[in-house]
Amino acid sequence: YINDIIIASKNIKEYLKYVETVLDILDKVYVYISIEKSFIAYPSVRLLSYIVNSEGVAKTDDRIAIFKKLKFPNTLETLE
Repeated sequence: YINDIIIASKNIKEYLKYVETVLDILDKVYVYISIEKSFIAYPSVRLLSYIVNSEGVAKTDDRIAIFKKLKFPNTLETLE
């Protein structure tokens, strides 16, 4: 089971070549993708609370928001 395949490139011509290569390899080993669940040629991708784009990889705010919502104990009684 393959959950995600991310293909990145410097330009659209290179990207299309990589996509074709990956699809050819998957076909040779009888692995097929669901076109309905595919995202092709997106300028940025969200993956595991990160944003991946041409500028690199950045954390998303939702990773930080989880900790901001936590209520930390401020007395020994609330700690227990």
